[in-house]
Amino acid sequence: MKNTRLIVSSIVLLCIFIIILILINRSSDAYVYGNSYRQNVIVNTIRLHKYGITGENVNIGIIDAGFYKHHSVFKQTKIIKEFNFVTDEPNVEDYNHVKGMDHGTNVFSVVGGYEINKLIGAAYGANFMLAKTDISTSRLYKEEYNAVNASRWLFNSGANIITTSLSFNKFDNADYYHSSQMNGKTVLITQIADSLVNKGVIYFASAGNNYENDWKIIEAPADGFGVIAVGSIDKYLKHSFFSSCGPTVDGRIKPDIVTPGEGVWAANYLPKIKPEFSWTHGTSLSAPIAAGIAALVLSTHPELTNTQVIDAIKKTSSQSNHPDSLYGWGIPDAEKAVTYFGPAFSNIPNVIVTSNEIEINTFVFSCYGLDNKSVMVHFIKSDSTEIVNKMIETDENYFSFSLPLEKLDNKVKFYFSARDKRGFITKFPSGILGNNFKFNMAKKRFE
Repeated sequence: MKNTRLIVSSIVLLCIFIIILILINRSSDAYVYGNSYRQNVIVNTIRLHKYGITGENVNIGIIDAGFYKHHSVFKQTKIIKEFNFVTDEPNVEDYNHVKGMDHGTNVFSVVGGYEINKLIGAAYGANFMLAKTDISTSRLYKEEYNAVNASRWLFNSGANIITTSLSFNKFDNADYYHSSQMNGKTVLITQIADSLVNKGVIYFASAGNNYENDWKIIEAPADGFGVIAVGSIDKYLKHSFFSSCGPTVDGRIKPDIVTPGEGVWAANYLPKIKPEFSWTHGTSLSAPIAAGIAALVLSTHPELTNTQVIDAIKKTSSQSNHPDSLYGWGIPDAEKAVTYFGPAFSNIPNVIVTSNEIEINTFVFSCYGLDNKSVMVHFIKSDSTEIVNKMIETDENYFSFSLPLEKLDNKVKFYFSARDKRGFITKFPSGILGNNFKFNMAKKRFE
């Protein structure tokens, strides 16, 4: 009898132990990110996501061959605009070009997808604007004109960032560009992309997959002067065998940066042919990951110009001091990039309203060291006077402050400020996000 009780007790304890292990595992980063864990680790986005830095309020435009919007990984993704430049209608799902939908789904997922234990994109909190421009699996000259029109449409629609994983070199039905023309001046889509960069857009393009072929060098529009060409690395952080290189024919360093493009976990759409998710390869995956990093920077420092965002990324990448024509300025570090111009706050603070007080909470950190005593919350009253209060660090990099409701208006306006140990000061929000947060006390939500 005692032996039976002992066995039962042992089994119960073993079951409890297993349950505890399962629960612990489900809270781990590796579980949450699933197979997309590696690509996020390489560019250092995971802690930013934990801190609520996900690209909120930044508009990312994607030009591709089509998209399957109903994939489970996009259930929480904010698609704010879409247009099909092939069929001239606001629907980027084209079932006459299913392979195109698969490619666009791959690309979109690594920046905007979100499904626990399946795939988490680099800037899944951003707003997305989708443009379909490819007609078929052939490379047709009209597709370049579609991409030109899509670029202009995205700019006019308010895109802060544009990324394309389509390149334009050899056409199947017309005269084509030559590698000798990759000078940033000749190709039409490159000219348009550069013109939009001059107007303030951040424009990313895949470097191309022709390193082992006769073409070898960067493909348009990645040859642009202001366009950020993104090459591919493998899981060992080495140049991918297919990733097109530089320099351009006029001697400029390309690619600008490199991100994962070999063995990248992405969502698919090829029913009965491919599973819902798989390992995918190509610089097509590299460009959207880079665009996601730019969105994280801009969401924490919305006052920055496009050139400043790129400076933050390049100057904190792995080869910033010795760029070359295989890796450019190297592998981006998202954490360093978002704090390059000053401390970074959560995109959206956590506000708790009780019967008698309001509590404001936010993460704030800096890779360059945070002056913890400098973290302030500024309440703005209806007469424009400010109540400035020092926030208290209640957990690592997590700051909080509570104020009695009687001291505030029904619609609360506030902003944050902090200084890093270099003396760089961040005021948040700012720039394209406005000068303060607006919180409606009655509805308990931001306006």
